[in-house]
Amino acid sequence: MMKHPLPPFLGKIYPFQQHYVKLRNGPMMHYIEEGSGETVLFLHGHPTWSFFFRNLILLLRPDFRCIAIDHIGYGLSDKPKSYSYDIRTHIEDAICFAEIKQFKKFHIVAQDFGVVVALAMAERWPERISSMSLLNSTVFALPKLPAIILLFKFPLFTFLCSRLFNLFIRICLHLGTFSILDGNVVDGFLWPYRKFSDRVAIAAGIDDIPWLPDHPSLEILNTIGEKAFILCNKKIKFFWADDDFRYNFNVLKAWGKVLPNASYKRYQMTGHLLLEDSSEAIKDIRTFVYGARNIEKHLFK
Repeated sequence: MMKHPLPPFLGKIYPFQQHYVKLRNGPMMHYIEEGSGETVLFLHGHPTWSFFFRNLILLLRPDFRCIAIDHIGYGLSDKPKSYSYDIRTHIEDAICFAEIKQFKKFHIVAQDFGVVVALAMAERWPERISSMSLLNSTVFALPKLPAIILLFKFPLFTFLCSRLFNLFIRICLHLGTFSILDGNVVDGFLWPYRKFSDRVAIAAGIDDIPWLPDHPSLEILNTIGEKAFILCNKKIKFFWADDDFRYNFNVLKAWGKVLPNASYKRYQMTGHLLLEDSSEAIKDIRTFVYGARNIEKHLFK
């Protein structure tokens, strides 16, 4: 089902067939499904889409069933004007998708708020999780938001820059990578968000970043963090961009209290969009998913 015909340049660097499933609450969720074998579920974050995982999927699909969703409001999924684009809804949508697809056992690769979704799914079905590859994110409120994020928290600025001129994604592409991105890659990240109406979840996602003690999403984040101990025996590894403008090394250290048995690897001179900066990280995730890792140091032990 080709709901959104892709321009030729995008089809070359994102060479996957489109699939759609209708969620119980109504909207159509886009996903790609490539290869066969054990399932690997890819969960992107804000403000990207499944395009972010394209190179890793190409590496894994010869031996794995690779499924990457676009959260509602992102990528090629529906972008309803009236929808709750908070983290709770994204979790519910991903769980609904997994139930529709009848996942029995699966690996997860996740980044940004996709990590929160991944943890919620893993805590719901710990017996189904084979491994978790987690990129920069947080499941707790940051003590201090980056200045650029804080600036976008002002409603008028969010409207003008995120909805009207699509600047938030452009800024994230600029600040989120150390590499100079190919023009087609930049256009690929931007393509699903060409129109004002396409950017509703981008603006909503900024609003859903906790920055005050009474933020409505903090409760669910705290609950997920508190329950993470049930994953202590799972194969979990962080692949951490050291120079992320959103989540720095102090955030990784804080993860050590939430998932103390998780292993990690840090990548210098890499930004929030780690997979755009580091082919090494892509290969390392591939190795981890294949289960061919050696004895590794454990987080803060």
